[in-house]
Amino acid sequence: MINSQLPTPNSQKGAPLSRGLGVGSCVVGSLVLALSVSSSAAAQWPQWRGPNGLGISPETNLPTQWAPATKDKPAVNISWKTEIPGRGHSSPIVAGNLIFVTTSIKGEEVPGRKAQEHLKFDYTPGYIHPDAVDIEFKHALKVFAVDGVTGKVAWERTAYDGVMFDDRHRKNTFASSTMVTDGERVYASFESAGVYAYDLKGTLAWKKDLGGIIKAGLGPGTSPILYKDLLILQCDQEMGTGSYIVALSRKTGDEIWRVDRTTRRSWATPLVVNTGTRDELVASGAEVVISYDPASGKELWRANGTTSHPIPSPVATKGLLFLAAGSQAKVVMAMKPGGSGDLKDSKETVLWRYNKGAAYVPSPIAVGDYLYLVSDTGIMTCFDAVTGERKYEGGRVPVPSQFFASPVAFEDKILLTSEDGDSFVIQAGPEHKILQTNSVGESVYASPAIANGTIYIRGEKHLFAIRKTR
Repeated sequence: MINSQLPTPNSQKGAPLSRGLGVGSCVVGSLVLALSVSSSAAAQWPQWRGPNGLGISPETNLPTQWAPATKDKPAVNISWKTEIPGRGHSSPIVAGNLIFVTTSIKGEEVPGRKAQEHLKFDYTPGYIHPDAVDIEFKHALKVFAVDGVTGKVAWERTAYDGVMFDDRHRKNTFASSTMVTDGERVYASFESAGVYAYDLKGTLAWKKDLGGIIKAGLGPGTSPILYKDLLILQCDQEMGTGSYIVALSRKTGDEIWRVDRTTRRSWATPLVVNTGTRDELVASGAEVVISYDPASGKELWRANGTTSHPIPSPVATKGLLFLAAGSQAKVVMAMKPGGSGDLKDSKETVLWRYNKGAAYVPSPIAVGDYLYLVSDTGIMTCFDAVTGERKYEGGRVPVPSQFFASPVAFEDKILLTSEDGDSFVIQAGPEHKILQTNSVGESVYASPAIANGTIYIRGEKHLFAIRKTR
């Protein structure tokens, strides 16, 4: 985090759309988002959910109203739209004047090719998801760089072209993991199809084969993150056997450390925070939440997990971490980092918990004093982040909608974008108020990016640049 639409949640369904971490330094109470690379000025929206993976932009004077052109009227505040061929739910990232996305283009059929064998919850083989598709087709996995001023494609590269290791959910894609950049290179993960590093001119610097990664035939979604000289990937799969988290050199692609995990398949992207005394890499999991030393992979602490397959990614504010999941059960937990050992449900670590409102796909967002949940139908719940006091519940958008994109925030506003391509500008704060409803005129599954005075929205067919044009 996706974003691709997933099936109605149940105990066997789960797949995401796009995720990532990364660059910059941001104080959130006593918790500080760790500085991951030195070139943050050149990477304005460097990964899944932007600076530090929190979905919050420091930009001001952004448009709050836009609309596509019609027969009778010109577009409103849509500077350009660029067609991106194929299918991909990776969110845009921005480095300098370039916007990067990935896509998957379906190729020729390979008759007789079979998907991997998947496990049921009782660990016996034979699970087949009814919406798993496309193992019998080749796919070309591509990286696109788009000029932010003109909207013209600056370059495109084919990272991989061939058969896929496993199926995908029919509404997911093989290009659903969001890229990450350090301002010098961009890094694309296609999970089983490998990791690829390009410089900003499109020259391949290195590639790395991670081996097969399977997630019930539902496809990829977890995004890579950067920490100093490391590219970190959380690779949870199936019912836990073969899960791991790995750090590669961002310069060479060489493996620096790897830690085995026992957590079952997930699509959440980990988050790096600094407690004031150390950096922590926090990885969500259904069975367990684990904090690692991001430099070495050493485990620092663990606590009970999210119960459901985690698709939403962690966020942070006011010195706390917030982890959510909503597939098998609806869970959100406020956790305090900095502990040691197996903490289980320690009240010093798990400060509060809420068992309603969590989304199957969209991640929560924490803005200042408040944490906001957004359900898959766009119903919002607002909490005092520190105390867990519910400020409102049941905040609704004006039309029935499904949501796969995660919210982003700028100034005192939260932006929610639905599968239908409608964007709702919500007033941040303890009262729910819709300020504006906009549209790009096509389906949207990816989360927006904000940089250079522009909101970039990746639709099903086009990348849109939304900026003040008058």
